[in-house]
Amino acid sequence: MSAQGQVRDTKHGSIGEVEAGKGVITRYADGRPTRFTFKTKFDRPPRVQITPVFIDPKPAFKQFWIYHLAPSGDQAVDESGFYLGCCGETGMSINFEYLATAIYTVGDD
Repeated sequence: MSAQGQVRDTKHGSIGEVEAGKGVITRYADGRPTRFTFKTKFDRPPRVQITPVFIDPKPAFKQFWIYHLAPSGDQAVDESGFYLGCCGETGMSINFEYLATAIYTVGDD
């Protein structure tokens, strides 16, 4: 599930792009990142916020970390999507929600 949109402020010449969605990342034994693709390509790389979601709070808590991971020295976030890595037990899957936002001035390079 995801939602996306664009907001224009004609008075100030600003544009805001936003996409919110859900995903699942799995910890691989080799530590490789997972690529998530936006539904609509942004005009510029957005800021991406990740929030873990606990689906079933009954089992014992297992510690983990989710982080942006740039493969091979590239960017972790670009106009088309983002890479995530996670640290925890191998095979562990973590549900998360993301919010990607980009705000810029029209004609601003």
